[in-house]
Amino acid sequence: MQETDELQAVIAAMWANARPRLLARVEALEAAVAADLRDPERETALLQAHTLVGTLGTFGRPVASDSARAAEVALEAGDRDAVCAAVEKLRAQIEAD
Repeated sequence: MQETDELQAVIAAMWANARPRLLARVEALEAAVAADLRDPERETALLQAHTLVGTLGTFGRPVASDSARAAEVALEAGDRDAVCAAVEKLRAQIEAD
């Protein structure tokens, strides 16, 4: 059990370290919404959303990863309302952990 506890402590520390960078990526998504999904903010946001999908999945946060995927798909479709909804959920999920 001690190894499991140590592993969980390491993962928790990595998550705490990564959260500010993840939230900075969320800010890129919010900037794209503020710019009405115009380039270059939209292109930057697409890259950030895609990165968030993988990073959140790696950290074992599938719900947050799904929200990032929803934001990515909505960005690709140009659906501002869907991007807003996904980003709002995503921010709340990252901040809650």
